[in-house]
Amino acid sequence: MNNQNARWAPYGLQGGRVEGQPAEEPEIIVISGRDLRAFIFRVYVSSLLLCVVSSIPWIILSALVVDVYEDIPVPPFVWLLLAFIILTILSCVRQTPATTLFCWGMVVASLFFITLYGAYYMHLVNVWVLLVSMIASGALLFLLHLYGARSPEVLLPNLLCTCCVFLLATITMIVLIILFLVIRDLRYMLAFAIVFVILIVFMAPFQARYICGRLRQVPYGETASCANGIYLHFVFLIGSMLVFALYFDYVNNE
Repeated sequence: MNNQNARWAPYGLQGGRVEGQPAEEPEIIVISGRDLRAFIFRVYVSSLLLCVVSSIPWIILSALVVDVYEDIPVPPFVWLLLAFIILTILSCVRQTPATTLFCWGMVVASLFFITLYGAYYMHLVNVWVLLVSMIASGALLFLLHLYGARSPEVLLPNLLCTCCVFLLATITMIVLIILFLVIRDLRYMLAFAIVFVILIVFMAPFQARYICGRLRQVPYGETASCANGIYLHFVFLIGSMLVFALYFDYVNNE
């Protein structure tokens, strides 16, 4: 089966080029409902494994109160920058049978650097707070994807609304993080985390619709990219939850 984005039908129709279609346009592949369900299953199982692989080291380091910087005296932003570079390359590479291993290699490499970046801060986080944040993030992400996959289309934001929210939220977060770096007021970081959660609340259902074939195209075969997107949402939600916990602790200790 070709790994190009595909339309799907609930019956096992054969893939092929639509008659009269211009040669320069991508081939439209019609996939069966069974193949689509198998693809969705692979995506969510892969994303769960990615989340678990990052969560276990963080929980262990938090429980043992290990300061990673003492053993690896490298500024943590270096690992975040490397992860960003890899993710940028991944977003530019189309996943095909020939590039599947390369894409998965980049996903694993970005996961390693993101996990290493988070490990630098785990000694500052209470292990129970971390566990609650992980459970809350996973539960929220599950509900958002279930909502996007099962809810009637009329109850879901359309593409224009999602794009507008993404643009406004991105601009707002850039402004808030600059203000935090300049003024060093934790309230700006709290506002940043709130906007980030709102952004994911809008983006996760849209991602679920895309994966589950509720839009015009299905990313059939692009398991690595789709699973990595869910994993990143999970990491972002954990970071936002920890910021909420940090601000709550800061207010109580004033």
